[in-house]
Amino acid sequence: MKIIICRAALMAALLLTGCSKPVLDWRNADLSNGAIYESGANDPFDGLVTNVPHGKLEPHLGALRTVLSNLNTFQSASMPALLGGMQYLCDVDVKDGLVADHFVCRYRDSQVVAYEGQLTEVGLEGETVFHNAADAAVVVLPMASGKVNGRIRIYFAENPEQLSLEADVVDNGFNGELIGYHLNGQIRTKGQYASSVPTGLWEGYREEDGTASERIAYEDGKVASHNYYQPDGKEYLMEQQMWALHRSIASSDDFVLTPEQDALLSEAEKRYGSERLLSPSQREAKAEAEEAQRRADKIARGLDPDCFVCDGSGNL
Repeated sequence: MKIIICRAALMAALLLTGCSKPVLDWRNADLSNGAIYESGANDPFDGLVTNVPHGKLEPHLGALRTVLSNLNTFQSASMPALLGGMQYLCDVDVKDGLVADHFVCRYRDSQVVAYEGQLTEVGLEGETVFHNAADAAVVVLPMASGKVNGRIRIYFAENPEQLSLEADVVDNGFNGELIGYHLNGQIRTKGQYASSVPTGLWEGYREEDGTASERIAYEDGKVASHNYYQPDGKEYLMEQQMWALHRSIASSDDFVLTPEQDALLSEAEKRYGSERLLSPSQREAKAEAEEAQRRADKIARGLDPDCFVCDGSGNL
């Protein structure tokens, strides 16, 4: 009976081995003309290649690394830090020596899966979820035909349950709504993109109470206005905005403050301890008035107003 059981177990193991894919570790592989071979073999390899450096896989992933590196995480952790620099080792399905349809990438010296992907002839397909070294999902990219298409999601490294960014993407470019979050869940910023260009009104919010802190209006991809607000909703100028208005005033008589700008600038000058600069004509008028006063003072003292070295002491 024991002999029968042992033989049955042996037969099952042989059948499983026969049905499983051949496995080749990357250190025993050769790469020739873009195809993978087992070292010393003449025919391209078919099966599973393990421990492939992620960099060797990237040519099949299109602009994935570029897309990821261009994403603002809206947190202290950068994208490379969030994803461990993408220094992964991958197990890759190979057919006729070429990367086939499926791969799984892990952190080095770890069994934590960084992400896995499904490849088609045109690139990655389907929702691709990236994990950090602690095995928490931190980036979710909806892939279609090798490009990001859909709503991306990025989570905080400190709290993988909390979104730090979500945005609509079409063919790797922002197109639609973008929302950034503070760590406590309050919205940090909110706005719209059109073909990767910011458009319309963007708003920023405070972490502590969710009140609006700033509003930026975009026209043709450029900032048309940028306003800052106190927690009570009252608008104020940042110091650099005050200096920008001062420069405009000092550089041209054609620049005229609106009543609203004048009120905001007066408040900012008090806030930052600054005096308003004069326009070119005002500086000229001031110089003329000072000269007239100098001449009048000399005449009153019995001095020649045209003598610039006469000081009334008897000395020239």
